[in-house]
Amino acid sequence: MAKFILPFFLGLILIGCVSTPADEKNNMNESGNDSLLLQDTLDASTGYYQGSSDLSLDELCDLAGKNLEEKNYAYAKHYLQIASEIDSLDSRVLDMRGVLLLMTNRSQAANRVWKKCVQNFPQEIECRIHLAELQLTLALNREALKISNELIQIDKNRPEGFFLKGMAIRALNNDTTQAIPYFQQAVDLKNDYIEALDMLGYIFAQRKDSLALAYYDNILKLDPSRADIHFKKGVFYMAKKDWNKAMASYETAIKLNPQDADSYYNLGYVLTELKLYDKARIQFSRSIEAAPRNYKAHYGRAYTAEMLGDVSNALLDYKEVLVMRPNHTPSKEGILRVNKLMKIK
Repeated sequence: MAKFILPFFLGLILIGCVSTPADEKNNMNESGNDSLLLQDTLDASTGYYQGSSDLSLDELCDLAGKNLEEKNYAYAKHYLQIASEIDSLDSRVLDMRGVLLLMTNRSQAANRVWKKCVQNFPQEIECRIHLAELQLTLALNREALKISNELIQIDKNRPEGFFLKGMAIRALNNDTTQAIPYFQQAVDLKNDYIEALDMLGYIFAQRKDSLALAYYDNILKLDPSRADIHFKKGVFYMAKKDWNKAMASYETAIKLNPQDADSYYNLGYVLTELKLYDKARIQFSRSIEAAPRNYKAHYGRAYTAEMLGDVSNALLDYKEVLVMRPNHTPSKEGILRVNKLMKIK
């Protein structure tokens, strides 16, 4: 279960999508009721609903876990409710209840359930992993550090404790240097720990250190279909102004994910730097097709149109940027330039 939920948490931590006290008004859980509220109707034709009276606790937990991983939350709820009738304090039941509550936008309820699990089972690992991850998303970093230390004490061979400790230290001290050894320890314990490899790649990329490429390439050996990793390699090369390798990385990312608006945009940026304005304009247009509200791509297309002498279309895109970003100074300056050119004509 930890493998299933960790990328979700990591995404929240990195992009800052963290619940605030105001957000919890929509948490469906102000009363402190941690029950599962899903009302979906179960359909036997899907193959997931079985007669449950003869199923053991182990079988129910297996079915609940399978449905959680496949995001069939109504079925997961069904099996967990039956499992709870057999043993509501089973650590697996508590852990999966927490996962289900979190995945249905009830983070405070999940927090309470996982804390209950940890209190009842001093040596339990999965609940602690999820609780530490949740504390990180809520910016409760000292609590996350405490729990990660407990994880390491319980089992020094589990990589999650080291990874989470690295995340907590990074958040607490705003210093990646102290965090790196813990991420590396996680990788040493589990060579295919993609989240730890990705974090190490990210840290070294921020430093413009070529070690980042080694970590990214290790991920691609494990999963060559990761378009996002090719994109990150492109960003690394772009920061070094290695335009050819940056373009190659973005082109690979686009082949793997034809709707990758960011790769189209960055490819357009590189082509603009090379003054290949006609080719850059095409990439900006493709970025807009994939993400119509991408104001940066509209600006890029406007600028390249201006450089190509297509002032009418340049003006349209500059104006479109200002609809989305009224204070975008480069677009205002672009409009002034284009208007002067149009008067001259």
